[in-house]
Amino acid sequence: MIETSHIVSLAAVLGSFLIGFKYGKKLTRPGSNADKSSVQESRKSNLQENIFSDFGGEYKMILVVRNDLKMGKGKIAAQCGHAAVGAFEGALKKSPGVLRKWQQSGQAKIAVKVETEQQMMEIYRSAKANNLNCCLIRDAGRTQIEPNSKTVLAIGPAPNQILDTVTGHLKLL
Repeated sequence: MIETSHIVSLAAVLGSFLIGFKYGKKLTRPGSNADKSSVQESRKSNLQENIFSDFGGEYKMILVVRNDLKMGKGKIAAQCGHAAVGAFEGALKKSPGVLRKWQQSGQAKIAVKVETEQQMMEIYRSAKANNLNCCLIRDAGRTQIEPNSKTVLAIGPAPNQILDTVTGHLKLL
């Protein structure tokens, strides 16, 4: 005999599926905002793919860490992990060809430091101006630092040559 809790669970799963299916169809209907934004993202992706196509060789991702926050080693590791995953997800959507080249060249990740939020934001603006994929991490503030603090900026993956023009002057963490 089927218990009432199993019936309720089954109904919840089926209801969630139907809602998701209906909502998903609205998002992908031709002419919808989602459709237009995917076209815009595709254009950005093609731009980045074309810009970086002339660069062979090595690719890397840079993790810019704020040194002034005095985060512990574990906190820095966690924040860098968040940034690397975010940058990977962004590259997967915006520049899969660049992402593949980075994966094939060893997935290098280099941690560097800045001393202020202002320095981090200058690097962020410069990276964006160079059409580089970026992921800026803000901390929730549950442990060591204030909520909404900008902790780590991931830039790339991208060709080493291009990243060095934006971050080459920074010291290793």
